[in-house]
Order: sequence, then structure tokens, then C-alpha cells
Amino acid sequence: MSLFEAALRGVLLRGRTAAFALLPVVVAVVVLVVVVVTSVPGRYGAVGTVTAQLLVGLVVPVVALVLGTGAFGDERDGGTLSLLRSTSRPRWHLVGAKFGASWLSTWLVCLPASAACAVYAASVNQPLGAVLGGIVLATALGSGAYCGLFVLLSLLTRRALLAGLAYVVLWEGFLAGLSPGLRGLSIGSYARRVAQLALPDDVQVGVVSTLGVPAAVAVLVGVATLSWVLGGVRLQRMDV
Repeated sequence: MSLFEAALRGVLLRGRTAAFALLPVVVAVVVLVVVVVTSVPGRYGAVGTVTAQLLVGLVVPVVALVLGTGAFGDERDGGTLSLLRSTSRPRWHLVGAKFGASWLSTWLVCLPASAACAVYAASVNQPLGAVLGGIVLATALGSGAYCGLFVLLSLLTRRALLAGLAYVVLWEGFLAGLSPGLRGLSIGSYARRVAQLALPDDVQVGVVSTLGVPAAVAVLVGVATLSWVLGGVRLQRMDV
């Protein structure tokens, strides 16, 4: 079994993964019910709220928070982190395996909500190609950036879940909306900018980056990559 396969199995077989997998399913059911019982004009005004705020702004970061902070947090709590570090594999390999497993798991767990939001956006006469491209890109890049940050947090502190929750709720949910400068430190603002590809031009999507889509994509990739690098450095130097 490869390092990545072992990390992926460890993430997917956790009890908390199954528990939090219910969140995207519940969201998917609610969104599909709304599609069935409302008319196109009634759905149009809420398409930004459903896709950019509910999916990209809530479901993705919450799932990434739980799976990402558990990447090394469980190893630390179980006393197996020192055994993991004793292997001959480079530290960036170890961090990369945990990061990749958390990232893929987050994207898979969020898939029901992503599919339902794609149906919702397409139901207001948005081009299907733009809908699928925007949602897939936003959820993939957003979950990658969030997982990178939260995996790094799991190496920096034993209170990674609380620190990550404060970032998602306090910073992204409140402070990022106060000024463009604070917005620039919000992963969600860049992910919502990418999600706009799937939405009509005149809908509101909440706090969104002022950068263009290519720049927003570059920022999300940069956050994930930098977090991976810093995680390797931290794992090399930390006391366990």
C-alpha cells in the first residue's frame, strides 16, 4: 500500500468523515427540493446564495476543516506521529500524502452538494458547460486551498480545529467583508470569484475577490502549494 493510499484510507474510514458527509447530502436534498417546488424566476435571485455562499462558502470549508485538521491531529493525539516521522520518506512526501488525501476526500464528500448546485444553476438557464466548469473548478481549488491551510494548522497547534473554525467563522464570515484588504486574506473570496463562472453576471455572491478569475485561481493554487511546503518544514522541525 502506498503512502497516499494509506493516508486516504485513514481519512475516509474515520467516523467523523461519515458524520460530516451528511452535511453535503442534506444540502443537496434541500437544493433539489427548491428546484422542484419553485419557478425559474423564484430560483434566479437565490442562485448566487445557493452556489457561492452555501456550497463554496459553507459546505466546502466546513468539510475541509474537519478532514484537514484531522490529518496530523489524529496522529498527534494517537501518539503515532513520532513513528510516522521515523520513516525514511522525505517530510514533504508525508505532508503531501496527508494533504492529497484530505483534498480528494473533501471533494468527494462535497460531491452531492456540488451536483445539486449544478442542477440548480442550470435550471435558471445557465449554460451547462459554464455551470459544470465553474462549480468543479471552484470546489476543487477551494477545497485544495482550505485543506492545505488546515493540514498546516494541524502541524502548528493542537487546537487546529478551533483555530480553523475561528478563521472560517470569524475572519471569512465577518471580518473579510469589512474591507478589500481583509478580503484579500479570505480563501472563500477567491473561491467565490471562480464560482462566478457558473452564475449569471447580475447575481450577488457575497464577499468576493476583486481579482480576475485567472488571478484567483493562481492565489488558490499558491495557498495550497505554500501550505504544503511550510508543512514539510514544520514536520521536520517540530518536537513530538
